[in-house]
Amino acid sequence: MIVKFYATLREITGTKEKNTKGYKTVGELLKGLVREYGNGFEKLLLQGDSLIPGAIVLVNGTHVAHLQGLDTPLSEDCTIDIFPPVAGG
Repeated sequence: MIVKFYATLREITGTKEKNTKGYKTVGELLKGLVREYGNGFEKLLLQGDSLIPGAIVLVNGTHVAHLQGLDTPLSEDCTIDIFPPVAGG
């Protein structure tokens, strides 16, 4: 699967995207990415076992809020886009 990072997540990960495999759900993927990239990554996306308000995770172009949330199943051919909350003004 391809995971694409946006905004400040690119600074934390040091990349725009990565290929990974072996994750069965969005929640498993995010926990694996937290293990890899640390607390800075986690603080921008997760609050306990939930996405923080404003964080966006898309699976094949669909927001996980419209699927099964962090329980959304993944397959090896998925593309996951991850956006931290964005402030504007």
